[in-house]
Amino acid sequence: MQTRTLGRTGLEVSILGLGGFHLVELGFEQARAIINRYLDAGGSYIETAAQYGEGESERKVGQIMAKRRDECILATKCHLRGRDEAAALFASSLDRLQTDHVDVLFMHHVQTMEELDRILAPDGALRTAEAARDAGQARLIGISTHGHPQLMIRALEAYPFDVIMTNFNYYDRFNFPLIEEKLLPMALERGIGVMGMKVVADGLLWRSAEAAFRYAWSLPIHSMVAGMNTMEILELDLALAEAFTPL
Repeated sequence: MQTRTLGRTGLEVSILGLGGFHLVELGFEQARAIINRYLDAGGSYIETAAQYGEGESERKVGQIMAKRRDECILATKCHLRGRDEAAALFASSLDRLQTDHVDVLFMHHVQTMEELDRILAPDGALRTAEAARDAGQARLIGISTHGHPQLMIRALEAYPFDVIMTNFNYYDRFNFPLIEEKLLPMALERGIGVMGMKVVADGLLWRSAEAAFRYAWSLPIHSMVAGMNTMEILELDLALAEAFTPL
């Protein structure tokens, strides 16, 4: 599978990432088959979150990845905003993931300026991420948002995040033009890793998955993360990644 360098981190990441949200819907054996097939095909980025199924996604990833931990960039996300509560949540995430570190710890689903201010505060969740990085429990610090480019721009002005994650698709190109017109160039100029999500715009573009992936991968992002809850969908996405040529 094609790879790209994740900004200044220097990590090589596959252009197709595997998102853990839909693993909650699957039985353990089906989830294991999907994760193993993804890794066997050259996929190198798996992410999950404490909020996905109240930790169920992390538990499945942890069990399945126990013997393959070194084969991928592993990310999880923290949806709590205060330092102490985030620290407790992250400790439980590491337990569920059966690992002593993650490669990326995201501030998850930051949707308002008030949430951003809380994270950035002296007793905010960002302090937990920094402590985890200093302790070797998180290599990189990231932030994710769904369709709020002004918020993400402000976040990058306030803090040197290593990785960002937001939606990239040709539907939101017109809903949120600042994502591609300002946020993406700003992130690239600063050497920040850029992870995409919502390639089919929450299903609105599902009839045009090939065009949707090709559009997103033709942007100067580093990887597009997709949720795959059947082997059929995974095989389709893998085939699209293998055949990708830029627009």
